[in-house]
Amino acid sequence: MKKSMRNSFTAVILGVSTIATTPAMSEEVYMIRGFLNVFSDGINQMTRKLKSKGIRAKAISNGNWSSIAEDIIKRSKQKKVSYPIVIVGHSLGGVEAARFANTLGKAGVKTDLLIGLDPGFPQPPALTKGAVQVVNYKIPSGKNYRRGSGFKGKITTIDVSKYGTDHVGIDKNKSVQNLVMGKIRSKVKK
Repeated sequence: MKKSMRNSFTAVILGVSTIATTPAMSEEVYMIRGFLNVFSDGINQMTRKLKSKGIRAKAISNGNWSSIAEDIIKRSKQKKVSYPIVIVGHSLGGVEAARFANTLGKAGVKTDLLIGLDPGFPQPPALTKGAVQVVNYKIPSGKNYRRGSGFKGKITTIDVSKYGTDHVGIDKNKSVQNLVMGKIRSKVKK
């Protein structure tokens, strides 16, 4: 007998009502596109592939992360955040990914994994609290993520020149996509 039927049957016999439960939400993965959203179709591609594996991934426009951060912070106070939280950003989205993680960290919400795909054009802000694991896939001349006050996580920088890609193509490069999605799948265990 299935568990839900057994619980309903037991409730009927005992004369008590059952409470419908919903499965706990799992992971929150945010994929931030680069400037003007036009050069980051690889972010959309990876989001679709992650969703097909049952991962709660969402592609967002650069500049839209702050309202999402506010929502996560609000939900964290209600104990309604789904972990792990993963933030991925390409180009300007990689800069904003660091800002997103720092904002969450300042409110006491951890970012389990932060992935940059050649973050730039401004230098990403120094990482402070929040990000636990940071991976930066970048071209040799690309920007680095840096440690700031309060940062206790680990930063790994990976040169992607061996994959024959550039700043605009990094998020669309199949080898890099496989690396990124592999890191995400490992973190969310799916």
